[in-house]
Amino acid sequence: MAVQTRARRRTQAARRPPPAGRRIALGPAFALLVAALAVLVYLNALHNPFVYDDHDTVLGNRSLVDLSNVRFIFLYSLYRPVVNVSYALDRAIWGFAPFGFHLTSVLLHALVVLLFYAWCVRALRDTAPGGDATGAEWPAFIAASLYAVHPMMTEAVGYVSGRSEVLCAAGMLASLLCARRAILRGDRGAGIAAGVFGLLAAASKETAAALPVVLIAYDAWALSPRVGGFRRRMWRVYGPTGALSIVAASVRLHTLLSAEAQPGRGPFENLMTQAIVVWRYLSLLVWPAGQTVMHVVRFVTQPSDAPALIAAAGLLVIVAAAFWAHARAPLAAIGTVWFFAALAPSSSIVPLREGMAEHRVYVAMGGVLLVAAAALRALSASPHRARRVRTVGAAVVIVLALLTVRRNVVWGSAVGLWAEAASHAPGMWEPHYALADALREAGACARAIPEYEIVLRLRPSHEAARLNEGICLAQTGRAAEAEAAFRRALALDPQAVRAYTNLGALAIVEGHPEQARDAYLQAVRVDPGNVLARMQLASLYEQVFHDYHAAARMCGEARAIAPFTPGVAECAERNRRLAAEHDAGR
Repeated sequence: MAVQTRARRRTQAARRPPPAGRRIALGPAFALLVAALAVLVYLNALHNPFVYDDHDTVLGNRSLVDLSNVRFIFLYSLYRPVVNVSYALDRAIWGFAPFGFHLTSVLLHALVVLLFYAWCVRALRDTAPGGDATGAEWPAFIAASLYAVHPMMTEAVGYVSGRSEVLCAAGMLASLLCARRAILRGDRGAGIAAGVFGLLAAASKETAAALPVVLIAYDAWALSPRVGGFRRRMWRVYGPTGALSIVAASVRLHTLLSAEAQPGRGPFENLMTQAIVVWRYLSLLVWPAGQTVMHVVRFVTQPSDAPALIAAAGLLVIVAAAFWAHARAPLAAIGTVWFFAALAPSSSIVPLREGMAEHRVYVAMGGVLLVAAAALRALSASPHRARRVRTVGAAVVIVLALLTVRRNVVWGSAVGLWAEAASHAPGMWEPHYALADALREAGACARAIPEYEIVLRLRPSHEAARLNEGICLAQTGRAAEAEAAFRRALALDPQAVRAYTNLGALAIVEGHPEQARDAYLQAVRVDPGNVLARMQLASLYEQVFHDYHAAARMCGEARAIAPFTPGVAECAERNRRLAAEHDAGR
């Protein structure tokens, strides 16, 4: 009997909530730890180079050249000004060093993880069975840790051009936290802050269109049963906000359909294609095997496509189940709505250039992990099971963290990144072209030529591939083949100005200055604004033909077109002086 009594006391002590001091201290410790995890797993990504779209969004970003032109910085990326402002701040602090840009992205990721942890703790407490708000920290901590270290996040965090996703997530989470406070406490200041953060999210990426959907679901299924007033908020807040969101989304949708939609892929076919893609995203979130910067997607072309119909039906079943179970499992329902709403802007009717991209899952990951947090709380109902859940959770976090560190290594080299993509998508010309260009820029033209040949076999009309292959042929001593490649490019497009400038450069190397001059003159006729051709002509006129008047004229024209071209002013002044000395010596 005494043994049973002692056993019963131990069980009651185990079930008793921890002292208030311990509960208070646990939250800040977990918050610091998840932020530290978010930074630690990306330490080996801080020195990675700019790759892929970074060459356009950062290095080729004209608004970052003159940081005093604030208006240009805000208007350069009309639909994502917050992202461009963040690039401008990095440029002001670090110049164009990739380290600073990566550091900002990693710190923003740590901020997102912190905000998600704070949100998750509150969500678990708001929906606690029987009103028991204890024990929310551990499930929230594991879920936030998964957000911090999951390798599917690398394309948003470790890739500078993926920063729009991170900024959008930060704005959405901050808005949700402020909106919750406004609803529960009637705090108008928090309501205004929620609107401001929501606007910042919308000015970072279109994914923010999911914010009002998630907030309405959370209010209806998590908060309204406690505080009421949902109908009033629906009419006064959500209705007007939703109407404005629909108008803004319609405008953005129109621009996407007119500017980025791919020909030959209709909205319905793309929607059915994305039904399959969403299942692939989910499989990668469960186990991230086969990650790559460019995925092969089988585009649906028939309304009766069986795999697409099955995939779409499966997704509809999940959504229907979430709505049906929202009273018993509100967080699971809210997380499901979050996931699909966040993917909708990029995985719906708009046929974007890339049918699948890993960075698009970054914001949607919050919904998946909200479901995971609710499941972890349910599995941790007893102390014994809670210990096992925490052990397994820690093991999963460690494994995923190691995979993320390894994934960062792939992004550390443009050649390695595109070699992986080409091996995953041998029938797509895009990764082969990117790999060929990366090899050429790395001075490995012998290895680049076969990749260019693959591109031209898959896409014979690819002008840039043909011209760049010609450059590599010339650099490997195959001048005749290089010239043939440039002339084939001209046969396909007589206005291909790069073909003329490449022929001119090849003629100089081969010791044929007259042919070089004629090629550059033709380049100027085709493209009157071509500065490179004029500077090359100026060099020929000055150093080979000693026609200083023509050299001065070419430099003067180049200076008028692009006054900040290095050496253009000195060239004009030097050749005017040489021309005057030459005339005086006659």
